[in-house]
Amino acid sequence: MKTLYELKLAVINTHKGDHNTYLRASIAGDACYSSNNSIQYKMTQMMKVKQELVTLRPAEGTEVIDVTLAKKVDIFRRMQDELAELEVRFDADKDVYQIITDTVWKPYKKSLAQDVSQVMNELDDILGKDENPIQEAI
Repeated sequence: MKTLYELKLAVINTHKGDHNTYLRASIAGDACYSSNNSIQYKMTQMMKVKQELVTLRPAEGTEVIDVTLAKKVDIFRRMQDELAELEVRFDADKDVYQIITDTVWKPYKKSLAQDVSQVMNELDDILGKDENPIQEAI
């Protein structure tokens, strides 16, 4: 039986040829991005359930609260199992990305205002800065 890694790699490699090099890298990167986001989302959900458990714990001992606690614990345990599966998926996606691109996948950093400013300066260098921008009509 093929591993998840082998299956993912086989799917990407259906896009053969040098003209599809960028496409293969893009698909592999998208898979990493998606699986990483799935993990982040699941962890956020788990933190919410954990907070609910913390809030309910002091009120244990009444039937309604105990039933709710039992359900929330069950949900949290299933989420832990799902998170483990998501991590296996993410590891396979990262391994495929490394094979396809020969680099280690890293999540994109959010742009800081300074980074955006630097990009705009470089853009002005490339396009030429318009010293007389079009004025809005009065």
